[in-house]
Amino acid sequence: MSASKLAAIMPRRLSSCCFFGLLLLSACAGEPPARKPQFEVKPPASAKRPKPPEASAAARSYRLQDSRSGVRLLDADTRLQAGDSAGARQALDAVNPAELNPEQTSKYKLIDGQIALSMGDAESAVRKLEGVRPAVLAEADQIAYYQSMAFAQSLLGDVLAGVRMRLKLGRLLTDRDRQKQNIIAILDALSVLPNETLTSTASVADELSGWMALAKILKQRNMPGFDSAGQIQQWKQTFPGHPANADYLQAYLSGAPAVAAEAAPEPDQQTPQPAATAASGPLIAVLLPNSGQYAAAGKAIRNGLATAYRLAASAAPQPALKYYDSDSGDIVALYKQAVADGAKQVIGPLVKEQIQTLADSGELSVPVLALNHVENLSKANLYQFGLSPIDDAEQLVLKARRDGLQNAVLLTPETPQGQRIRHYLMSAWQAAGGSVLGLQSYDPKSRDFSAVVKALLAPSVNAAGEKQALAVFISAGPEQAREIAPQLRYSQSSELAVYAMPNIYSGRPNPAKDTDLGKITFCDVPWLFGEVYSGPLSQQALQSAWQGLSDSQIKLVALGVDAFNVLGQLGQLGTASYAGATGRLALNGENRITRKLACAEFKAGVPAAAAYLE
Repeated sequence: MSASKLAAIMPRRLSSCCFFGLLLLSACAGEPPARKPQFEVKPPASAKRPKPPEASAAARSYRLQDSRSGVRLLDADTRLQAGDSAGARQALDAVNPAELNPEQTSKYKLIDGQIALSMGDAESAVRKLEGVRPAVLAEADQIAYYQSMAFAQSLLGDVLAGVRMRLKLGRLLTDRDRQKQNIIAILDALSVLPNETLTSTASVADELSGWMALAKILKQRNMPGFDSAGQIQQWKQTFPGHPANADYLQAYLSGAPAVAAEAAPEPDQQTPQPAATAASGPLIAVLLPNSGQYAAAGKAIRNGLATAYRLAASAAPQPALKYYDSDSGDIVALYKQAVADGAKQVIGPLVKEQIQTLADSGELSVPVLALNHVENLSKANLYQFGLSPIDDAEQLVLKARRDGLQNAVLLTPETPQGQRIRHYLMSAWQAAGGSVLGLQSYDPKSRDFSAVVKALLAPSVNAAGEKQALAVFISAGPEQAREIAPQLRYSQSSELAVYAMPNIYSGRPNPAKDTDLGKITFCDVPWLFGEVYSGPLSQQALQSAWQGLSDSQIKLVALGVDAFNVLGQLGQLGTASYAGATGRLALNGENRITRKLACAEFKAGVPAAAAYLE
């Protein structure tokens, strides 16, 4: 799969849910209710339960009496609907395509593409789906085909191709709720395009021209002095009979702002309410801090999580999200309350001490996806997932070893975190067969690093007085790195290759200042690099979810995106990786989700990413 086309894929959720939410962009759900000890975000009413008639129609299309392969095809589809991608893959591999009639052949290719999509390979999914003849499929399968193609194309960054698939999908939908969701998805998708693209309508069909013209108006509707009502009225006259007319446009304007993250209200905007009663269906409980010292981190994660949830819930049924303030009381009591409320899965907590407390509390009756990592902790039904510096160090070391380096020196701050980073780098480098020739630490409050750098680079000349290739590993924030980097370059040693931990980059491009960083290489979450991670959950698409956050919180939005998406993949991560916003994710023997990262090099002050580091 090419580096420029890697993207996150929405997973299936629970076995009670239909196939994953194949939606180009979120048909935004309503805002969470006012403040209460637990507050709840329910999926759209139209997504409360699967629709059995579609499944029945799909089953009838197999003509099971035709062959044994038809039975296996049905088995593959059933497993896919239940969220078992690995089982569906195994069942489909047992099908003999030569035994299938034309309808079954297209169904086979449809399932094959959907499996690829669920496993995170959008490029492969498109190739497989292009072999489908939708006209020979049952109507329910045609709908699934256009949903799948729309979603896969969007993940590959081809917004207009995805929208064209949604236009064809709209002609098949008869349910008004699903029609509205599709229209909202089209408008949200087009809203990420620049205005100049939306203005270039000469070469596209009339219906798509209308969508693009409307999207341009909607993008500007909150700008001061812009007459959105007048512009929309004029648009209606220009495009009479357009599908977005009637009540759909009004519903969009009143309930679904384009490309906005659905975050929990700020604490000072919430009014205490009585505790929520148990919901009528299954829940996903979210234990995150909404107050206290970690409230900002909790908000960033919720922004990403809620956006990913809305994207899935707009097109397929999802369990309701129910938020609990993990800073408001005992974490064990909150967990038990969530289970009593009907939670079948739990996301959080974030704080390490709470994760340890929960692990020590006894048996966990429902799975917990903790959003941090406690070392030397392994417990049944407890999965640990965070932006661990262990992964950062291992991936950086792997990059340097792939570049052919054998000897290394390390520069880390004189802080407890700096000591941990030094340990992770040393352990990873030595485990990879490298030699550590020097260690230096620095005062993070200092601005003069000349003496430290001179001592650090002493091993760059061997006993014979010859310069030798050296990997220089540094851990420094942007400000310190901009002071250290020029002094490293001043050594005039072409044998030096500088590798930095990901804290060197805040997530906000700053070429004016970052030109001082030269050609330093670092490995970080793919979400930061549009050439590696594109689509409706990319950093560019989610600007409203992170622009108001501090630099230290930006990457937590990506953690929130993956926290929701990976929840339905936990049973498969041990054997198949998942292409997420925070990396290519896999599960190790200690139930910790590990991450393979994308590596980048600063060029003229802007990070240029290559691909995942495999």
